[in-house]
Amino acid sequence: MAEDPGSRRNPAGAPGGAAGARVEAHWFNIANTVTFLRVLLVPVILWLLLAETDGGTERWWAFGIFVFAAATDSVDGWVARRYHGVTRWGQLADPIADKLLIVGALASLAFVGELPWWAVTVIVARELSVTLLRVVLVRRRDLVMPASPWGKIKTVSQVIAVAAFLLPGMPEVAARRLLDLAVVLTIWSGIEYAFRAGRLARNGDRPTAVDPEERSG
Repeated sequence: MAEDPGSRRNPAGAPGGAAGARVEAHWFNIANTVTFLRVLLVPVILWLLLAETDGGTERWWAFGIFVFAAATDSVDGWVARRYHGVTRWGQLADPIADKLLIVGALASLAFVGELPWWAVTVIVARELSVTLLRVVLVRRRDLVMPASPWGKIKTVSQVIAVAAFLLPGMPEVAARRLLDLAVVLTIWSGIEYAFRAGRLARNGDRPTAVDPEERSG
């Protein structure tokens, strides 16, 4: 969730301080609750995969729940813009929730032996590195990095790959190729993000308004 530049408090007595300042919404709100929901659905997907039986509907439920959880990424941004505004906490929590959903679903599939652990390891390493960079930028420079187009493409490719593995009847070779593509895009987007973060830190620039839908990276 993006922070409106107008939400930063002006120093006492600064021109326009009382009239121009906007109080940021509390972190516990509907949009952030939807963000939490994405994380809470991960163990449900794992349970359904473990409980899968021949001819059962567990696989379809796992697929549907994952697609629903991934779709909430757009819902929480819309709710934040429409009802109570965006928060800096949401800016950080939203991409972390996205990562936990993807990594959790991938790890669940690897746990039941349907995809290789090396792919999970590569994706986890990238996501941890990017998350660490985000935290460092916020704590040391008070900067929040918006997502790049490559980050969005990476996320979409990961969602499609996971959905392909969960979808009943999907040919294994097709799902594997989609996973390979997602891994390549994951690595590239991580490299691109590191370069952008380095430039931002060196220049000391502060991003202006960040679109709430550009939170994931």
